[in-house]
Amino acid sequence: LIIEGEHRDVVFCCWFSYDGKYILTSSCDRTTRLWNATNGTLIKTLRYEYWVLNCAFSCDDQLIVTACDDKTVRIWDTESGQLKRTRAGHSDYVLDSCFSSDGNRVVSASSDET
Repeated sequence: LIIEGEHRDVVFCCWFSYDGKYILTSSCDRTTRLWNATNGTLIKTLRYEYWVLNCAFSCDDQLIVTACDDKTVRIWDTESGQLKRTRAGHSDYVLDSCFSSDGNRVVSASSDET
């Protein structure tokens, strides 16, 4: 499957949902996009004011976590696309983030050396 034509700039991350139905991509075009993994059609676009450096699903695929260059981690509802939480605390870009296996915690890594 090749997905082309929607992102307008560098794609930093891609991630399969745990059930294999979806693909997430994040980009410096300031979006995270949710795709159908079978046919590559775009399902949903999450928009930002900043680059999105990383994205991941929770293990039950109900939530999406994103790492942004505005020093935040954001948690989204997969089905609705609604922002549920924004976490700040880093002093530089957040480069990576993911959920714990039970989905109750999120860990992040930043260029601030934390």
